[in-house]
Amino acid sequence: MDTSTHITMGFGLAGLAFIDPAVASGSELASAVLIGTVLGSNAPDFDYGIKIVKGNGMYTEHHRGLSHSIPSWFMWTGLLTAIIYLFHSNLSIPELIHLSGWIFLAVLLHVIFDICNAYGTQAARPFTKKWLSLNFISLFDPFIIFLHLLGFALWGLLDSPGIIFLLIYSTIGLYLLERFFSSRRAMTMVKKKLGGNGSITVIPTILWSVWHIVSETDSCLRSFELRSKDLKLIHTFEKSDPESSIIANAKKDQNVGHFLNNSKHVQTVVLPIPSGYEIRFFDLRFRTKNHYPYMAVCQMTKDGMILSSCTGWFHQADKFKSKLISHENSGKNQLEA
Repeated sequence: MDTSTHITMGFGLAGLAFIDPAVASGSELASAVLIGTVLGSNAPDFDYGIKIVKGNGMYTEHHRGLSHSIPSWFMWTGLLTAIIYLFHSNLSIPELIHLSGWIFLAVLLHVIFDICNAYGTQAARPFTKKWLSLNFISLFDPFIIFLHLLGFALWGLLDSPGIIFLLIYSTIGLYLLERFFSSRRAMTMVKKKLGGNGSITVIPTILWSVWHIVSETDSCLRSFELRSKDLKLIHTFEKSDPESSIIANAKKDQNVGHFLNNSKHVQTVVLPIPSGYEIRFFDLRFRTKNHYPYMAVCQMTKDGMILSSCTGWFHQADKFKSKLISHENSGKNQLEA
């Protein structure tokens, strides 16, 4: 989920914590739990530090990796409990146990909700490095945010946060079940319409009746939109030549490698530029209108020497052009992807 959702859920869990008699009866513990659930709801994303230290390419590959793994659930819980205790040293050992429990729940729910969307996580490490993604809620879900805002409003009016957020999270649980089964129904419908050939991924949008679909066969990639029962073809891409030396050389680039390690349904485009070639790799799971903003871009000379590269989310061509340090002006070779 996006950062705003994780922050919102942190405050929501602080309200839910009032069903715990120890929290409801202790103002200092309640204050500590509020800090703990907000930080715990965001702690797995503290791997943002990788971007600061190692750059965007390394962050793209490792985000939602080790920081979301099973050992990290306990690491974040212990670390945050210890830090909060420095500022709430009057808490007793039983109160610290309650604090740790709510922080652990916040961390765990962060990971669970991230598994539910298209990007996924490596939550099962160290047992497997496979990316786990269930693809049934979007990175930002307005309904989940709405329920939390409703809960906050009722909290201010009724002053019974434990009961209020118990009802809120029960509703969210039922909503997640409905979205999961909706995604399965969408997958069944698409397979029936497409004949079940190749690999198919169903991606949720913020609209309940609209799903983005990517179909991949040995020869092509296709992007669809499923609106209710109407399946509309958006784009068809012929797969690039796997023997292409240009693409093979581009894949040796570090940024491109970071991108490919956690991407799926990747389309490659080779463009001529004055200095040689510009190779763009798009992850077709993430479509915004007619654009695929999650990409890696590499520029190289005609003899295969890498000039520059970048990876990340780019909603406009100028955004990634500014991150590339090219030896020649390639401004005229922009592509509306």
